[in-house]
Amino acid sequence: MSDLAQLRQQALGAYRAGRLGDALRFCREILAQLPDRPDVLGFAGMIALEMGSADQAAELYTRAVRQRPDFVEAYYNLGNALMKLGRSEAAADAYRQAAELKPDLVAAHNNLGNALHALGRDAEAADTYRRVLRLVPDSPEVQRNLGIALERVGERTAAIEAYRAAIACRPDWPLAYSNLANALLSAGEALPAIEACDRWLTVSPGNIEALSIKALALCEAGEREAAAYLLDFKLVRQIKIEPPPSYSSLKEFNRALVYYTLAHPTLHVPEEADPHYHHPALAITKTFFGPSEGPVAAFEAIVRRSVADYIAAIPPDATHPFLAHPPKQWEFASWAAVLHFQGNLTPHIHLDGYLSGVYYPQLPDLVGAPGQGKAGFFELGPPPEQFPLKRQPHALTIRPEEGLMILFPSYFYHHTIPFESNQRRISIAFDACPRA
Repeated sequence: MSDLAQLRQQALGAYRAGRLGDALRFCREILAQLPDRPDVLGFAGMIALEMGSADQAAELYTRAVRQRPDFVEAYYNLGNALMKLGRSEAAADAYRQAAELKPDLVAAHNNLGNALHALGRDAEAADTYRRVLRLVPDSPEVQRNLGIALERVGERTAAIEAYRAAIACRPDWPLAYSNLANALLSAGEALPAIEACDRWLTVSPGNIEALSIKALALCEAGEREAAAYLLDFKLVRQIKIEPPPSYSSLKEFNRALVYYTLAHPTLHVPEEADPHYHHPALAITKTFFGPSEGPVAAFEAIVRRSVADYIAAIPPDATHPFLAHPPKQWEFASWAAVLHFQGNLTPHIHLDGYLSGVYYPQLPDLVGAPGQGKAGFFELGPPPEQFPLKRQPHALTIRPEEGLMILFPSYFYHHTIPFESNQRRISIAFDACPRA
């Protein structure tokens, strides 16, 4: 057996054994002698992509298609590598080449649509998804992709039909119900939105987003009593915490939390494209809980006890759709937020949570001061602007206090009423997230 043939066998054997690094090294040794072999370049590109090295994969696939312009699989996988690198325009070109070379390659057409969608060229993306559906009319994923593209170009009625087609193909898919219910409520179609939420809750009992949209849709449909049953403010807890034993007062404890927050290495203003972005004056941390000692460890212990007490108090025979599905185990997501001089935290829910909470170690003096109205207050109920409701749900407005912790269901829309101040507002937020 020649050295090259032996290297090929070694590369294939290493790949089959899961030794990807060795497989790629053997391919590199072959390419050192035969740099223009498209089959070896394609194989090496596949290995690099599986190893998570998209830049290496893109370089190898680019060389492969240069040597073999009809190499369909290499063009397709080049597109995949380029998408991972955030190079959507170049990825679209690669997918388009693959689709032209093999018109029945469904994945190439679909991924071309995804690349166009990433570029904001949603009308082109919609046309591409329609071409895919001529090849695979029963694909729920492509129907959903088509719906998203259509909604972004303002064709909401057609988008709703696409989401319904996706559900018809895959009746147990919560993600498609999410798209459908959001689109229906945004279009003002309250009764169909309620029906979509009910079907959604059948396949995903207790789903946080489904409960949030159903409560709003019930309100919009004029079913105020049913809406109030879901958006039941008796489910909200306000807890004035006691300082941990190692602190002489609540003021001292809060001061320690403030110092820790302002020194946190991950405190930053998110980029505008970041889903956590709300306002240029809002800085947040990444994971806040975790230290084994100090003020945050003491605060985390308080939160864990409070959440455990809340869930333990739920009756075992509860029929309310939120209370009927408490998590048996949970883990915490946590972050701190610093509002500098002004506040504009828009209404939102916490999709990954079951029970959410907020605590205030520092507040501007104006919050609750005479003549300031409800500036800086915490409010539950009103939805974001994407849902232009004619009938707004009831609201619960809470005056924040230093030392106050508020617990509430994660599906309750909530926000901070705007304020302006030359002082900081610091809050610590957390979600108790169900764990399988």
